[in-house]
This record gives sequence, C-alpha cells and structure tokens, in this order.
Amino acid sequence: MFEFFADRADLENRIVSMRAKGWAIRALARHFGMGRNTIRRILRKNEARRDLGHDALEDKRKSSRPSKLDEHRPMIASLLEEFPNITGVRMREELVAAGFDGGKTIVCDLLREIRPRPKIEPVVRFETEPGRQGQMDWSPYTIDFVEEGRRKVLCFSYILGHSRRQYLDFTFDRKFFTLIRRHQDAFAYFKGVPFTCLYDGEKTVVLRWEAGQPVFNPAFSAFATHYNFRPVACRPGRAQTKGKVEKPFQYVETNLLGARKFTGMADLRSTAQWWLANRSDTHIHGTTGVSPLQLFVEREKSALLPLPAHPYDSCEVALRVCGPDGFIEHDTNFYSVPVEYAADILTVKASEEEIFVYSPDLVRIARHERRPLGAREKMEDPAHRLASKVRYGLEPVREAFLRLGEHAGDFLDGLKSAHPRNCGFQARCILRQKENYHCDDIDAALGHASKYRAFDGKSVERILKARARPRTLESTARRKAGKLLEKLPEVRQRPLSEYSRLLGGKEE
Repeated sequence: MFEFFADRADLENRIVSMRAKGWAIRALARHFGMGRNTIRRILRKNEARRDLGHDALEDKRKSSRPSKLDEHRPMIASLLEEFPNITGVRMREELVAAGFDGGKTIVCDLLREIRPRPKIEPVVRFETEPGRQGQMDWSPYTIDFVEEGRRKVLCFSYILGHSRRQYLDFTFDRKFFTLIRRHQDAFAYFKGVPFTCLYDGEKTVVLRWEAGQPVFNPAFSAFATHYNFRPVACRPGRAQTKGKVEKPFQYVETNLLGARKFTGMADLRSTAQWWLANRSDTHIHGTTGVSPLQLFVEREKSALLPLPAHPYDSCEVALRVCGPDGFIEHDTNFYSVPVEYAADILTVKASEEEIFVYSPDLVRIARHERRPLGAREKMEDPAHRLASKVRYGLEPVREAFLRLGEHAGDFLDGLKSAHPRNCGFQARCILRQKENYHCDDIDAALGHASKYRAFDGKSVERILKARARPRTLESTARRKAGKLLEKLPEVRQRPLSEYSRLLGGKEE
C-alpha cells in the first residue's frame, strides 16, 4: 500500500510511531521500501534526541559532505597566505590550472567562510537636548560656472543637533578667518549659539593630539570663548561621530546643486540662501518626522545661548612695508597710502569687504574696498597723491631714512656725494631691507659701510646678509613691546602692614 508523506520529518514520525507499536526493523524496511540500516539510523537519532536532548540551531545546520575543494585546501591556504585579498575568480583560475573542475560559486563560498572579515564597529544613533550641540564640516565641490568657468568651491555646513536646522555657505578657501566669519553668519542665522560644537581634526581648530587629548588652536579658543560655546574634537578616524552634518551633504548635492546652473560665486551663494529658507528648513526630516524649522521654533530656539552685544572682531591684522611708490600689498592686490609713509612699516586690518591701513602710531590713514584673492588689482585713492612733497627722488623718503638710526645722517651725506643723480634710488633700496631686517641691524650696517666708504645699496645689503639675522615683520612688534617693558618702572608688592596703616587699622 502506497503512503504519501509531506516531507522527511513526516516520514520519520511514521517510522518511529510504527516501531513503538511493535513493528520489527525488517518489516519496516519492507513496508517503506528502505534499507534496514536507514531505518536503524532514524530510530537511533530519535532515541539520542530523547535521551540526550537536542539544539534547535543544530537542526538547521547542513550536514557536512565531501567537497570538490577538499583536496585543494592546502593550495588555497598557501595562496591566501601570499595574497590575502585574492578574489574568488582568480582563486578558481589557479585551482583550474591544478586540476579543479568545479564552478566559481563554491570557491567564493569557501573564501567567505575561511577568510577573516574586518570587524565593523556599530554606529549608535544618539539624540541631543535642544540647544546642546552643533556640528560643523566642509565639503568640496567642482562647479562649472557659466561666466567664471570651472572652479573648486568649499561648502561650509553648520547644523543644530536637535532640530537638524542647517546653515550653509560657499567659499573659495577654508582659512581661519573664513572659518570664524562663517560661524558668525551661522550664529546670526540661528539668532543663538549651541553649548558645544563638534569638529574634526582640521588645523584651524585642532592643532594636534597629545596623550589622547586635543590641543585646540588658541585663536579659535578665544573666538569660542567670546560666544560662550565649547569646541569638541572628534577622535581621528571617527567621522561617523558627526553623522548629522555629514549626511545632509548628500541632500545638498542632489537638491541644491543638482540640475542647476550658476553664473558665478555670487549667484551660488544667493541661491544657497534661498534654498535654506524654501527647501532645507521646510522639508520633512526622515528621523524627526517634522520640518527642521518647526522643531527649531518649538523647542530649540529658546534653548540656544544668546549672542553677545558686539560680534567678535574677525579682521585679519598684519604688518606690511609700504613700497617707494606709496602702495602696500595684501593678498596679491595693491592699495595706496599717502606718499609720506613710503618705506614705513604699516599695520593692515582686513575685513571681508574692506582694507584699513594704519600708520606706525596706529592712526588710520587709508581705507579701500577689498579685492578678491588673485585679482592683482591696484586700488588708488587720488587724495593720497595730493602731498606737497616731491613724489620721486630723495625727498619723499628722507625722513624715513633718517629714522633708521644715528648712522643714517652721515651715510646719507656720503650717499649724496657718491650718487648725486640717483641718491633716492639707493636710499629706497636700503629702506626696502626693513622687510627682512630690524632697523637696529640696518643702522649698524650703515655705520660699517660708512667706515669703509661703501655708499651704495648693494653694499649695505651684503653687510646685512653677512652680519645680521633676518626676521619677520611680526617679530618687530614683539621686540618693541620688550623694549617698552624694560623702560617701565619695576612694580614691587608692598607689605600688608602698609595697607593696614593706610586704612587706619592696627598692625598684627
């Protein structure tokens, strides 16, 4: 009589139950058309599971069967030791040459089984309280501007951790002053500041790591102190810590930059501000389920730190030597100053839109519109050319030359005798050495040159190279500050008894 069984388990159940009713093994083999040893294995397996217990996971495992790759395992191990990253296709090619006739599937399966896999640390999503944290990062893009051509730009992104409200802008560089100016724009956009902000290892924020702790840039720490927030550095190799600011860059690429053309940088920046208000703020966020602007207004806006009454002064300050033609150079562009300051060391204060120039006494003497880096333009104010002095020759630089030191007057007299026709040119060559040497060193070189009657600019330059040490303009300011401290009277702490006597108290 033919019996139908749904699967192997149903067949084994029928055999075990009939055995329990007293059927002999020979009778069961004849009834089911199976070998007696097969019947015995089924019965032994059932008895073992009943007496010793069983594991449900063990039941799911495949029984081990001989494989075509068993005889080639030594060769596989040797190839993996020499070439740890070998692919399944290449492994099969080598095995076929050694007599293997199987497909690539079993080779790839074996490699996945025996080759160690890199461990991936889990990324844990965490939420922050309103106003508690911000995250900042840069992302580079190459854009084909319609008018300006193909240029590389950097996207500055600042995002609030709770509401996911984002601020972004585009720049051509990521220098320190660019960084803090974009921060100021972000804080003004949010009308507040979060308590902390996450950063990666960029040098403008984190100088280095020592003993597992970040060493922050002192200039950036001063900026953070002004706005009362605390910078937090992500550990190297842990970019996922700033996942809230990293992920939105994909949205920027596909939505803001995707399928759009821009005439230039100004058009890109204005479009970005429109996109923030009409797309980024209003879209439904996949994690929070509401728009960033709604969550910002309802919860995070009131939790932010207030802005200071006055913004941080983000101007760049540098020292520049005014050229003999009355221009100073800053970021490849030239800006005019009154001609009486030719060859003087002047202070330049540069904001994002303007250039201010100050005299050695820190009196403002010029103001210009700032031109872009690399423009190589000359900005000249006609009022700077209305001085009563002669523009060329010795007279415009006579006073500056005499201020070099006590030997300058004698050297200038000898210079006029030796070079009556181009005395002014020689004096300008010597004054130009102020870019690399201290005035005291130049004055000593003038005295040495006068001693040997070497009245020309090249001789003074050779003496300076041989006898003086070059310096930067910034060291001049530190040197003057040191001299000022030397002239100040010594401050001594008075004993407390004198204060007690002054206040009418009794001495103890």
